Amino acid sequence: MAARDLARAGARVALVDGSHPREKACGGGVTGRALQFARSTGAMLDGCAIDRAVFEAGRRRVVVDIDGDDVLRVFDREPFDGALLQDAVAAGAEHLPERAVACRRTGAAWEVVTERSVMRGSWLLGADGACGIVRKSVADPFERAELSIASGSYVDGVSVPEIVIGFTDEPRGYLWSFPRRRRLAVGACAQADATTSAALHGVTDRWLDGYAPAASRARRRYSWPIPSLSADAVGRQPASGDRWMLLGDAAGLVDPITREGIYFALESGSFAASSMSGVDPARAYGARVRDSIHPELRRAAGLKAAFFRPRFTRLLLEALDSSAAIRAVMIDLIAGRQPYSTLKRRLIGTLEFGLMAKVLFARGA
Repeated sequence: MAARDLARAGARVALVDGSHPREKACGGGVTGRALQFARSTGAMLDGCAIDRAVFEAGRRRVVVDIDGDDVLRVFDREPFDGALLQDAVAAGAEHLPERAVACRRTGAAWEVVTERSVMRGSWLLGADGACGIVRKSVADPFERAELSIASGSYVDGVSVPEIVIGFTDEPRGYLWSFPRRRRLAVGACAQADATTSAALHGVTDRWLDGYAPAASRARRRYSWPIPSLSADAVGRQPASGDRWMLLGDAAGLVDPITREGIYFALESGSFAASSMSGVDPARAYGARVRDSIHPELRRAAGLKAAFFRPRFTRLLLEALDSSAAIRAVMIDLIAGRQPYSTLKRRLIGTLEFGLMAKVLFARGA
């Protein structure tokens, strides 16, 4: 996104990436607002439509029908990322398919060292993830308590028109199953200081053993870190500095509850490019991130601890099972249309006072 917009504005842009487009460790769920953002690039995108969302907590299971393609679609990341990359190249960005091994400051410029070459540029934009080389070059690494671990498996030869979200008590977090064109992406995530990859693989393996469409099929495991920040940590994260910017996961721009980061990656890429036209791009970009993205992340962080309490999740499923109005709120949360800032007000506005009193009380229990 950043490379495309900068190239369109006349900048000379090198997009250094030796691995993309590729299938990557990711659920592949693209929310309605992220899909709208991505399609605005002109890229040709076509993912799996979802007919229903299944929520599980303990032995309780609630099915919520999804009507329309603007809620959520699930993508194989290779064609999704490939479409965005092609859009950037068509705009004039130069794709250098080499792996960066070092980034270093040389006077007023940056040098990016790859396995085969050295490039110099006036600005360095890092969109290479939570543990990427750019963040290591300009900022402190994330602490373990600021990360989640996501571990799971691809199950080839299976595709069903449903997503599954299962709340887990031990470790405290959630499990997901997202269908792609020819496989399921199944995983579980929890805070990195409260679990291990082995424990999360155990969660997904046990669930897959009982999930009929995938129980007898081979599994290909994956694992990766995702920023999952507290409200205080959100404000401490550097988004930019002297001729550098961090985008997406590299800047910690991930919903702490859902761990969804594709929308914020696209949005921060757009912010980075548009900020370059001003007198102080780094300051302008940092202000856009603080004003437009950080408030939503802080609100989510404030809700996270209560959201995954077992009593709260069980009562949430009771509310989903009992009320069409509350199911509509959940669909809008999945699509990214319902901000956390007005979530409580909207739930109260459903007039399901008895259910909401129990759910909201459980958050504080």
